[in-house]
Amino acid sequence: MARRSATRRPAEGPITSRSARRRAAPKPEPKRALPRWLRIGAFAGIAVVVGIVAVSLVIGRLQPPGTPVAGALQVHASMEGFDPNQLTVKAGQEVKLQLASMDTAMHSDGGGWHEFAIDALKVDFKVGPESSQVFTFTAPSTPGDYQFYCNICCGGKENPSMQGKLTVTA
Repeated sequence: MARRSATRRPAEGPITSRSARRRAAPKPEPKRALPRWLRIGAFAGIAVVVGIVAVSLVIGRLQPPGTPVAGALQVHASMEGFDPNQLTVKAGQEVKLQLASMDTAMHSDGGGWHEFAIDALKVDFKVGPESSQVFTFTAPSTPGDYQFYCNICCGGKENPSMQGKLTVTA
């Protein structure tokens, strides 16, 4: 067997090499981290708060602005179009229509404004971003179908999603 020779250092005298000084220097005490259960609990608490805020924002966005008015037809207008896009009323009836804009003012096309217009009936109602308003008009005495549209944004009245039909029955 071959023996390896070991370098011996003299026991007396100062240590001069850098690596030896680093090894010989006293190590600072490690910083004490929070206990694991406390870190997990803090993370879970933050996650719950963020989740609650996110859910409330989504629910708030899906709810129409304004309180629904009893007896009024509810129409929501957004970039996706009218909801509903078909309405039915009786001839000669006074129609209460609650028009709500679901879009924000930050919308680049129309600034969140929407319109409910029926040329044949000379109806033209406009509502601002994230708001609703109740409008009243009298349905014609002649039964038939009348087209309504929004011409403020979303491609104008030529856009099929921004059109709808009002059916007047006898």
